[in-house]
Amino acid sequence: MSYNKDISSLLQDWEYQEEKEDKNIRRIQGSNGRELLQVRLPLGVEQYEIHGRPDGVKPEGFESWLDHYYFLAQQFGQEFVLDHEALERLCNESLLYYNRYLLFFQIQEFELCIRDTSRNLRLLKFIRDYAEDAKQLEFLEQYRPYILRMQIMAKALLKVKRDQDIPNALRLLKAGVDEINNLPEMPDNEIFDFERARSLRSLQELIDQLEDQLPVSQEDELKKELDQAIQSEDYEKAAEIRDQLQKLE
Repeated sequence: MSYNKDISSLLQDWEYQEEKEDKNIRRIQGSNGRELLQVRLPLGVEQYEIHGRPDGVKPEGFESWLDHYYFLAQQFGQEFVLDHEALERLCNESLLYYNRYLLFFQIQEFELCIRDTSRNLRLLKFIRDYAEDAKQLEFLEQYRPYILRMQIMAKALLKVKRDQDIPNALRLLKAGVDEINNLPEMPDNEIFDFERARSLRSLQELIDQLEDQLPVSQEDELKKELDQAIQSEDYEKAAEIRDQLQKLE
């Protein structure tokens, strides 16, 4: 069959903007009324379903391969095992959700990012329970720090965006740092080590940014003035500030 579906007009109407990544992502209403996510790339356009599997495919009539294999696991119980073909399907499918939750994060759709990262974390647990091939499990597990990082940041930023609640956002981030620090080691796995270090660094950077937005307390302000007085050798002023700090305490 020959096709003549030139999309040049679509690409001309929606110009790719290299310096403004958020302008290259949009939510639209599809022809049947459902919402879709579109991404403008340098040479074309990608389209994602907002709900269900990102490409809209329904394997064996289920929302995803993960749902299909969940069903089989319930049917067969302890006899059920994920063979190589099933693991390959699940790994490929997880990449679709990964691509989508990155886009959700970029456009600050944090609840949808949390939903998709939670889905991929459930996938890791499912594969750990039923995988036949330990190597395939390790291939996915090495990215756990990254998935956790994206979920933790999305939860914290949702607190800030929806509730302007920086203190609770900081608590979520600091608990996330502990969770990633306490992940079981994966000996000789450089990707896991890299992803954990990178994730901890990203969380700490966000913690620093949010802490800078907190109002400065009277005690913190006095401590700052005390340091300045000591550095300038104004010991009389330093003594006065110490007295004020003692009264506050």
